[in-house]
Amino acid sequence: MASQFKLIGFDLDGTLVNSLPDLALSVNSALAEFNFPPAEESLVLTWIGNGADVLISRALDWATQQTGKPLDEQQIQQLKLRFNFYYGENLCNVSRLYPNVKTTLEQLKARGFVLAVVTNKPTKHVQPVLKAFAIDHLFSETLGGQSLPAIKPHPAPLYYLCGKFGFYPHQMLFVGDSRNDILAAHNAGCAAVGLTYGYNYNIPIAESHPEWVFDDFADILKIV
Repeated sequence: MASQFKLIGFDLDGTLVNSLPDLALSVNSALAEFNFPPAEESLVLTWIGNGADVLISRALDWATQQTGKPLDEQQIQQLKLRFNFYYGENLCNVSRLYPNVKTTLEQLKARGFVLAVVTNKPTKHVQPVLKAFAIDHLFSETLGGQSLPAIKPHPAPLYYLCGKFGFYPHQMLFVGDSRNDILAAHNAGCAAVGLTYGYNYNIPIAESHPEWVFDDFADILKIV
């Protein structure tokens, strides 16, 4: 039976790649330069999902509360620059693909689906990460945090993909691990898969009401 879906979009961090260890390493390296204490990975996990600026703002709020030492605007900008430097150095130092990601993507591509990445991660970091895991060739489009004027949960990136490839929203499936992913899909009129293993501020992804909730990335093959 032919699938109703022609186009499948994927979030990146927490969906395809477990990037938390490298993000935590980079955040803590930047904080250390300003004599702030390191944050536990489990805490950094709760700061992920709205792009690098928000990640650093949350880290800074926490660090300031810990020490009672606020930074001025110039120092805040410097901290953001240092985080970007360290993350550029550590993009795939200890990050790993989640189980079954590569084989599933290869099967979807072989079956003729158009595949795309839509992430709020800084655009300049997206291709290097996909290349490092040798999955960049599987995607027909990759959108990062600076690719378009709006980011998830705004539907604009998904509308852009539908327009570019000539599909209706109901022909697109979006796969993600956070509330922002599910909201973006539903705001655009697309169906969504919510993955349970990613970064969703420690809130069960089922509470965002995706059409499907999966523990295993390979389960996507069962619905398309």
